[in-house]
Amino acid sequence: MPILRCRGAMACTIALLLIGAPASLSAQSMDDAIERARVHVGPLGLSPSIAVTSVGIDSNVFNEFDDPKSDFKFALSPQLDTWLRAGRSRLQLSGRTDLWYFRHYASERSVDYAANARFEVRSARVLPWFTASLVDGRQRLGYEIDLRFRGVTQEFATGVDVRVVGKTRVGVSARHVNSDHEPVDYLGSNLREVLDRSTDALGLDLKYALTPLTTAVVSAERSRDRFQFMPSRNSDSSRIDAGFDLSEFALIGGSGRIGYRRFSGASGAMPDYAGVVASVSAKSTLLGRLQIELSTERDVNYSWELSHPYFLLTGGTLTVTPQLTTKWYARARAGLHHLAYRAAVGLTESQPDRVDRVELMGTGVGYRVSRDIRVGIDVDRERRESPVRLRAYEGFRTGISVTYGR
Repeated sequence: MPILRCRGAMACTIALLLIGAPASLSAQSMDDAIERARVHVGPLGLSPSIAVTSVGIDSNVFNEFDDPKSDFKFALSPQLDTWLRAGRSRLQLSGRTDLWYFRHYASERSVDYAANARFEVRSARVLPWFTASLVDGRQRLGYEIDLRFRGVTQEFATGVDVRVVGKTRVGVSARHVNSDHEPVDYLGSNLREVLDRSTDALGLDLKYALTPLTTAVVSAERSRDRFQFMPSRNSDSSRIDAGFDLSEFALIGGSGRIGYRRFSGASGAMPDYAGVVASVSAKSTLLGRLQIELSTERDVNYSWELSHPYFLLTGGTLTVTPQLTTKWYARARAGLHHLAYRAAVGLTESQPDRVDRVELMGTGVGYRVSRDIRVGIDVDRERRESPVRLRAYEGFRTGISVTYGR
């Protein structure tokens, strides 16, 4: 089976060093991260962590429109981040495992893994690098698929950054991604057949350091997606975007991009898209007591629906975290996303383009026991509205969390 072959291939690359699931690689420099590691053994830095999250009730386990079912659930997530210096080379490994438990609905239980690795060699002018990642999990995919099903994504990328003059750097990169999914039926579509694909891309970046904390970036990428079981979904894509990378030590940390993407079906069965794409992930702390986080996105996403092969996802989430005392903090979240589906070429007027709407709202409170230990409780509401009646749902999720080292 493709999923089993995929899982074994990545095990040869990463799992010999680390078994687990991913923690995303930090935007901060690798050397900074090594210095912050909790354990140092010569050139080796280690930061273990663990979390028990989502301990509570899910009022709509299957995201159903009629007769929603509730259950008690929780997740246990151990994680390990590792850094190694060796001369000019740097190696970073991140791994995490998520064990999901549901009391009554055993079908929703799972053990998920992922791992990230990055290797680079530094010099005054040239920085070659290589990354590899694995995600192997049985969870929902995005905002539109309500079924928890197993998917395996493996990605390899390599490139080189060169300082051409002064504060200007140029980077070239290549990446390959394989996405494999469990062959399950979902509302008339076989998820393996409509989603399994490989992606190849070439990229070019131009970076200019405006200040020690701010870098301006212009990027271009050419990519192609090829579907193993459904060639009618094959596509080619070109994009160019510009934006900024901001250090976490700046008043506003994170990154932002806005650009233009041209997406076209290789077989003529899919409608073309040409327009604006964007992404923002930013965080700021005001007066040392109010943290604001904003994430937004606008881009093309493949759909499981045969009649609507992709949708344009547009939306964002805002999280506000006021520090109430030196130990206590509160949190409020609000998000809104629109899924603008595009009908397949030649589809009858009875199945036109449509827009689904997903609303996210939540609140919570937390207590910092020590520098490394936090306890919190959250209540979240998720709602989807759709012209297709059975696609609409509403659910509440309550959860207590205890984290160490995050």
